[in-house]
Amino acid sequence: MKFLLIGLLYTLGLQQSDPATYTKVRHEFYVSVTDFNVDVEKGAVTGVIKTFPDDWERAMNALLEEKVMRYVQLEEQERGALHGKYLESHVRLSLNGTPLRIEYYGTNSGPDEIYLLFTADYGEATIEELKGIWEVELTLLADIYPSQENIVIFHHDGEKQTNSCRDGNDYQLQFEF
Repeated sequence: MKFLLIGLLYTLGLQQSDPATYTKVRHEFYVSVTDFNVDVEKGAVTGVIKTFPDDWERAMNALLEEKVMRYVQLEEQERGALHGKYLESHVRLSLNGTPLRIEYYGTNSGPDEIYLLFTADYGEATIEELKGIWEVELTLLADIYPSQENIVIFHHDGEKQTNSCRDGNDYQLQFEF
């Protein structure tokens, strides 16, 4: 009977091509929150991305070259390498036109979220030298979910600005301090 129902749904065209259809939890909106913090003590911008586990798992499964292997089957070290590869290709940061290299630091998991930690080294610059136009390009999960919205919170010398990277602004933002 189950095969008959599946066949009927397929025949009627009720199958869906939306990637969200294949995840355990289906929802209409996809969102992550990214915090950038200019940390003069560390000489780097520290960053944390908070996203949902089901969305992240879908992105990691799409990255796997060996399609018989699933993300949940990977060892912790393999997961970290995959996270770093993905993060470093989907987060871009620059100050006054000079790109800063994003470096994956680690992952922490909560009950309903995943936290991706990263840094961007800016060298020996003083807080005054770190003023200007900060450009953020954040395409995280947008390659998997076209409706992905990445909320960005940027902390700089006691100031905080918030905006959102989404399809409407080509996942690019500018913050001026």
